[in-house]
Amino acid sequence: MTANKLRASLVAALLASAALTAAPAFAAKLGTKTNNDLANAQKAQKAGDAAAMKAALDKAAVDASSDYDKYMAAFIAASLAAQTNDLATAGVQAELAGDSAYLASADATPEDKTNGYRIALILAYNNKHYDKAKIYAKGLEATNPTDPALINTMIQAYALGGDSASAKALVNKRIAAMGGKPDRAALQAMLNINVADKDEAAAEETLEKIVANFGDPKDWSQLIDVAISTKGLRDVELVWLGRLMFVTGSTPSAQDLRLVGDTASHLAFYGDALLAQQHGGKDFADPTAKADADKKTIQAQIAAVPKQNGNYAAKLAEALYSYGMYAEAESAANAAMAKGGVPDSSEAPMVLGQALAAQGKYDEAIAAFGKVTGGGPATARITRLWVDHVNLKKNPPAAETAAAAPAAPAKK
Repeated sequence: MTANKLRASLVAALLASAALTAAPAFAAKLGTKTNNDLANAQKAQKAGDAAAMKAALDKAAVDASSDYDKYMAAFIAASLAAQTNDLATAGVQAELAGDSAYLASADATPEDKTNGYRIALILAYNNKHYDKAKIYAKGLEATNPTDPALINTMIQAYALGGDSASAKALVNKRIAAMGGKPDRAALQAMLNINVADKDEAAAEETLEKIVANFGDPKDWSQLIDVAISTKGLRDVELVWLGRLMFVTGSTPSAQDLRLVGDTASHLAFYGDALLAQQHGGKDFADPTAKADADKKTIQAQIAAVPKQNGNYAAKLAEALYSYGMYAEAESAANAAMAKGGVPDSSEAPMVLGQALAAQGKYDEAIAAFGKVTGGGPATARITRLWVDHVNLKKNPPAAETAAAAPAAPAKK
């Protein structure tokens, strides 16, 4: 978002944050002079007389005697300045309101706390006064706000103000309020916090939650790239991740495509190598000739399954999947599991789950992935990711309606 658009959105949020009724409505608590000054300021604003409005507001600040008068003089000044797009003045006045003795007192009404801390938070955040914004966020949190955009601004204020503990707690509170189903903005805020804290494990866990809930191809690309960097990743695990790249619509890096293509060729899963090549993979041997030769004997290889051991059937299932022969891959994987004796206990149920998913047999695929055991350092994560993919295919996420988490304000 550009600086101008961000500022415009803030103005809109401010105008929606509090009903700016005429100052006489506050006469019961306001001093007479302050009440009249604010009434004159509002009249001048409605008449489009900026000079008269400023003069009336300046007079209100001088005439204000009680803590409440001082708060209202600052709050109305901030609100009127925001309505006229004078965000510099609005920011100064909003912080005066947010810092007022009245707002921090037990005398402050819930409505005043909500309105005062809200306008102070938004403008302090916009002005990058994060040390103050986090204080206003704390005051506002005590009022139990429910507006998603406002809560996400509070989260960012905490995070950018160096209070990651409060940011995380508010994210979790928001997720709990949604029945455990987070909106994208809440999870993105948590990811930003994890990254700022340099907590790689937590960041990866949060990214996995984002993928599981929303299935954005860009997020899949990032998460698969992270998984590929797992220390001790086995060749077959790399191929499984490559398949996930292709079915999720992610945009793999040139390096990842080269790794998948080269590794798949080495394992004689030539169809996977061809897919890597078709997606732009380079710098590995062209698998076309070997794939063509292999496919000429593929029916004979399938016919040999009853006489061969479980490992033969598992490897054939992998090759069949790579060629898009999903029903045949399902049959070979089932044969491998029935025969047993496969050195890698994770392989047959993994390729079975992949083949079932490709055929739209989602419940059966999830059951197959549930039988994956053993394997290597990345097998458990890869299995979870495949289950996430299947669940997203089975129950596509609804279009997001929650407001996105605000980015840090653009530099002026």
